[in-house]
Amino acid sequence: MKNAADNPLLNSITLAIFMCFSATTLAEGFRLQDANTSKIKKEKWLCKYCPDNTKPVRKVTVNLSNNSQDNGHFSTITGEKKDGTYGHLDADISQRASESHYQIQAQGLGKDNSHADLAATKTNSYKVSLNYQSLSQFGYAQGLTPYTHAGNALLVLPSNWQRVATTAQMAEQPLLAFEQQLKRENWQLAAEANLTKNWQGYIDYQYQDKAGLRTTSANILTKAVMLPEGVDQQHQQLDAGSYYQYGAGTVLVNYYHSDFTNKRSKVNWQSPYAVLFGGANNGQLSTAPDNSFDQVSIFGNYRDNKLTLQARLIYGQLSQTDYFLSYSSNDLLAVNNLPVSHLDGDIKTFSSHIKALYKTGNNWRLTANYHLQDRDNNTERNAYQHLLTDSVVLADLITNKPYSFKKEKLTLEAQYRFAIRAHLSIGWQLKQQQRDFQDRKNTDNEKFWFKVSSHFAPFNKVYVELSRQFRDGSNYHLNGQYSQVTSPSDPTLAIQKYSQADRQREQAKGHLSFNPFSTSENTILKNTEIALEGYFSRDLYQHTAIGLLASKRSGIDLSASTQLSNYLSLAAYAHNQWQENLSQGSYGHNDIDWLSSQNDKSDSVGINLVADNLADGKLTFVANYSYSYARGITQVDSLSVSSSEHHQELVINSHNLNLTADYNYSEKIELHLGLLYQQFSEDDWRSAYAIDRVVNLLGNGFANYDYDAYRLTTGVTYQF
Repeated sequence: MKNAADNPLLNSITLAIFMCFSATTLAEGFRLQDANTSKIKKEKWLCKYCPDNTKPVRKVTVNLSNNSQDNGHFSTITGEKKDGTYGHLDADISQRASESHYQIQAQGLGKDNSHADLAATKTNSYKVSLNYQSLSQFGYAQGLTPYTHAGNALLVLPSNWQRVATTAQMAEQPLLAFEQQLKRENWQLAAEANLTKNWQGYIDYQYQDKAGLRTTSANILTKAVMLPEGVDQQHQQLDAGSYYQYGAGTVLVNYYHSDFTNKRSKVNWQSPYAVLFGGANNGQLSTAPDNSFDQVSIFGNYRDNKLTLQARLIYGQLSQTDYFLSYSSNDLLAVNNLPVSHLDGDIKTFSSHIKALYKTGNNWRLTANYHLQDRDNNTERNAYQHLLTDSVVLADLITNKPYSFKKEKLTLEAQYRFAIRAHLSIGWQLKQQQRDFQDRKNTDNEKFWFKVSSHFAPFNKVYVELSRQFRDGSNYHLNGQYSQVTSPSDPTLAIQKYSQADRQREQAKGHLSFNPFSTSENTILKNTEIALEGYFSRDLYQHTAIGLLASKRSGIDLSASTQLSNYLSLAAYAHNQWQENLSQGSYGHNDIDWLSSQNDKSDSVGINLVADNLADGKLTFVANYSYSYARGITQVDSLSVSSSEHHQELVINSHNLNLTADYNYSEKIELHLGLLYQQFSEDDWRSAYAIDRVVNLLGNGFANYDYDAYRLTTGVTYQF
């Protein structure tokens, strides 16, 4: 056995557990929940110092902002695409009475990102609300493409486009600019009502429209191109239910319906390359199909002093009947008719959740949870011709695979409270999954954990959590044959997908928070708190020779907050996280000949300063600064020859400064001033290449973001 001095982590965990168990013993009978309140007449309680919420509120804020840049990254943060000066409105209007409340709230009206809410409430009767929200996601504004009318269902090359074999000469030809942007508009109408004293009902309807332009990839054989794809989708949801409460029990019945509609069912595109084998000169893509989903659920709950029971049953059905596209857009290919004209997609889902919580008289809490998810895909199977993109028809047939699965999870936990605000918990969990038409039929994942937590002076909170997981299952094959897609030519080189492979996982987490000035005579510093949290996890994959072998993740979080004076408070944090992955593989699928290690690191720090009640209580000042850094590096070493490759995947640096000041000029007028500044740079290999960098891939000219930008906002709030 190793010397204990060589195990600082083990010593720290042992010390923390010992400290938790050494806390003051339970003062039985002096708990708040043990107090006798039967003779207290709560109906006569009055609050003499509570604010009067019946006064009407009518506030309108006029804002004027100036953005220095309009690049997609900064525009998504500010919620406004354009640079320069623009105006927008905020509003808060409400009227309260003894039993009713009416409210209108709006923020950012006039901006690309904005929302507005209207609500009417009558106490113990009903509540009705109407909400609107627009949300835009901006991307690169200087994308390049050879296609005219970017975003159309038919992407056509200009008449003077010269088809060549590689991208080397394409950059010299006419390219058109396009801009990435997706905009969502969401409407919601919700209502709930008290039908009787114990019976309530609700209904919630939402409609979302999503439109814009994004990029996608397409290929013919080994030739690929990035396409500017148009988006025009609608999604409707209806959620309605009713619940009944009586005594210690509750019963809820719910119905949910979803409809998804895509007005862009396909994208046809002309190939920018010279005509390929088999006369392939154009291609087509299918987009997300229309579908609908219906679901009914029943929920029941029972609670008394010692026992709590909960159960939920959910049944759903998903259907999809979109028509298929033709086999190919290449008229020179001799293809048969499709076996069916459309997919008769039919999936039935069933899930359940049962939970039991029992509290004994000697401070024990016993919890049992059972989850079941069953997805039964009844879609018809058919044999289809096998086309190699749009160039050649292969001799074999391909049959569609309607994937189904069944997941079960059982969790048992025992918790013992051994002192005031201190407890020990031990748990066990078993997750089983069955799959159809996948590389592994069954997997079992078993987890054990131990956690001890306590609150005692001078520590506000201390806890340690340890856990171990083991995943194994049935033989790794498909219907007795290894998957042709993932398996190497040498059967001795086992390969398993990391999500299904045998795995052993170890995790540890610890937390410590305390007040170093708890005994100080300075009343201000008594509000200080320092918190430290660390975590570590390690995954080891077994019975696999190619792919992911091991993964480690660790991190440290440190935070502190204090009250520097009656008017000034300060909070700061630091976060560090590390991720390491180890993989190995084969160039020719004949022998293991390379080893890869991936190291990712992310750091962030932040500080928040709040100055309140300045200038005779009229001025409030808030300052926030944060810095974040991320880096990803991959090292590949060849085991067959003396070679090594050092590949930097990603580096991000970001400085953010946010300053706000609010000044109460009078009872009716409030002045606002805000500054948002960001310095951002990234080095992402995916955006570091010109459109012709890869000979068989026509890119879109995207580049890394590297900018200094600010937004200055001034505003005036007037209260009517």
